[in-house]
Amino acid sequence: MDSMAELNRIYERTEAGRSALEAPASGLRAESRWLLGLIKSGTHAETIRTGMRRYTDERIMELLTELEALQLVKSVAATSAHNLDFTGSFSLAELRAAAQNGGK
Repeated sequence: MDSMAELNRIYERTEAGRSALEAPASGLRAESRWLLGLIKSGTHAETIRTGMRRYTDERIMELLTELEALQLVKSVAATSAHNLDFTGSFSLAELRAAAQNGGK
């Protein structure tokens, strides 16, 4: 599986992840701490890639896998509902109909 497909996930920081991020002596490496700080609730992997653009996709996946194994983050596969460019359910016909009806 290529790293682009592997990065098509939605991540969420767990309570343990929040605690580890807040604890200066948590033992997290700087890059893991940075990554954990990028993850909130419902963070798409593409957002993480943008925040870590100096890192390869493979390295980002290694870090995410490590954080997940430590139960500091959890993830689910992204679906069309998570479409980042919002075009997944885009319908020009629906927009025209709404405009003709005065946006009602």
